[in-house]
Amino acid sequence: MGGVLQKKYRIKYTYSSRDDIRGMKKYILDNFKYRELGENFTKKIKTAVDGLRTFPTGHNTTGIRYRGYDIYLKPYRTYLLFYIVDDELSVVTILRVLQDGMNWQYILKRWVQEQNMSANNL
Repeated sequence: MGGVLQKKYRIKYTYSSRDDIRGMKKYILDNFKYRELGENFTKKIKTAVDGLRTFPTGHNTTGIRYRGYDIYLKPYRTYLLFYIVDDELSVVTILRVLQDGMNWQYILKRWVQEQNMSANNL
């Protein structure tokens, strides 16, 4: 009798999450002038995100919803990964990547509002 196959999720990034990662990498490069540190940062974030492929709902939700989905929060070192899970399509979408010292509730609620407004104006 074989083991249970674990569902694998695809990872998608929003433009905002890509901008977050680029901004943090740029900050590292501008302030520390150490290219390897910036490259390592990007690799480590991608590794943390890749961990969501097998059990994305294993983290807490934020109490904030986006397009009908609960937004999950995965802490990683001094960063917070915010994402939604579409079980039907087996997709995890990374919405934002923020520093843990930021007022993430305010930033996330405002981001969701802006996304909803721009979707309504299409």
